[in-house]
Amino acid sequence: NGCQIAEVEIDPETGQVFLDALTAYDDVGNAINPMMVEGQVHGGIVQSLGQAFMEEAVFDREGQFANPSYMDYALPRADDVPNFKWDFYTGAPCQTNPLGAKGVGELGTVGATPAIVNAVLDALREHGISQIDMPLTPQKIWASLQG
Repeated sequence: NGCQIAEVEIDPETGQVFLDALTAYDDVGNAINPMMVEGQVHGGIVQSLGQAFMEEAVFDREGQFANPSYMDYALPRADDVPNFKWDFYTGAPCQTNPLGAKGVGELGTVGATPAIVNAVLDALREHGISQIDMPLTPQKIWASLQG
């Protein structure tokens, strides 16, 4: 269980999205190693940024993967990652294992992508835009704003 909230600004001239804030709060049960838990969540949030804003599998006319290498496939870099707030709750340990721990490997990825996409769509609502396919590139957002 948890909650993630994203705050964005969009430059209507370019379609560029600025992720001003991302806040996450998760129930992790008994955090055996809090630093590892935090690392898992941070990594998942960065993966979500990639999914929301840049990662896209491109195929050519013959159905061949057109961006199969890291030179062609966009992934987030350190300078793409904004500061974000994260905290966790340990007051509800898991009842089905003796350690009381809960899985945290997907916490960042499950909530951050929809939080980011919904924040962008909320910002675009006044322009009558209610859906854009991921990744939310500046080009797609700008084109949607044009018309």
